[in-house]
Amino acid sequence: MKRIKKILLNFKLYSVEVLIELVRFVISSMTGNSYFATPDPTLAVIKDLVDDLEKKFILAQTGDKVAHADMIAARLLLEKKLRSLVLYVEKIADGIEVILRSSGFPLTGEPRAWQREEFWVKRGPNSGDIITGRIACPRARAYVLQYFIGEAPPLDDRAWIWAKVATKTRMGISGLEKARDVWVRSCAVTPDGMTPWTDPKHIVVG
Repeated sequence: MKRIKKILLNFKLYSVEVLIELVRFVISSMTGNSYFATPDPTLAVIKDLVDDLEKKFILAQTGDKVAHADMIAARLLLEKKLRSLVLYVEKIADGIEVILRSSGFPLTGEPRAWQREEFWVKRGPNSGDIITGRIACPRARAYVLQYFIGEAPPLDDRAWIWAKVATKTRMGISGLEKARDVWVRSCAVTPDGMTPWTDPKHIVVG
């Protein structure tokens, strides 16, 4: 007898960053999905909550206790609304696996289709800021971030600008000119030397 798949409700087990990516994947999966014409709560509400959590997560990186408490409160509110959305999805799906899977929520025994790629870039909370992150590299002692301003990534490695070297996988660049095309790339520093650079990622500065 085939076991019926269910939506996993273990949101508390995810880091904040992973939870944010999961929620964004759910929003993308349910937007325009004919199975879920009237989400309750609405996807707009979920988007506002995850955007708020991400902003407060960034502020909490300073180590400020008040900012950290605000982030926890934002996370709890998002998790509460997610549980309500799960109830809506399960009611609509009525046990039909293909409908459950189309929601983007993780199911029992399902791979993480929403997992973030190796290296990513997005706009920061302030104008002129960008934020980058990457999957941790085994044995890495530090990570290097480079950027280039232009319509296409340069062919000459010497044209890249060194932005930062840090032990954290998440880094940012501030003070960039608004509306400029920026390319970023990253590598790890290990006991064996520098790893190959990631493929360049493009972003237009906000």
